[in-house]
Amino acid sequence: MKLDHINIVTADLDAAVKFFDDIMGMKVGPRPNFNSNGAWFYGEDGVPAPVHLNIGDETDGPTGNMDHIAFKGDDFDGLLERLTAHGFDYENRVVPGSGVRQVFFMSPFGIKFEVDFDPEVSA
Repeated sequence: MKLDHINIVTADLDAAVKFFDDIMGMKVGPRPNFNSNGAWFYGEDGVPAPVHLNIGDETDGPTGNMDHIAFKGDDFDGLLERLTAHGFDYENRVVPGSGVRQVFFMSPFGIKFEVDFDPEVSA
């Protein structure tokens, strides 16, 4: 498994975008058509940067501004088996337009995790 991205919740999307553009040198790029508003960033070389923003109230979720940390996985069935065996609740989603499967779950230390799987890995 490898780190894929972090997802940050912000009440002021414009200010957050300006920060990542002006200070961090990242540019807003393509983002799937989710049911929520937000932005995905890309580095100067056009490579996806590991920062995603969602607009919302930072106090709505159990993790504050840091909505979740995402990893790229390669054993979809194994992850689900381990989560079930250890009594973790989880949620499956599919990214619109890409077929990428996502598994979301809370860690015992209060951080939400997402693990993404390529469509061919999770089919």
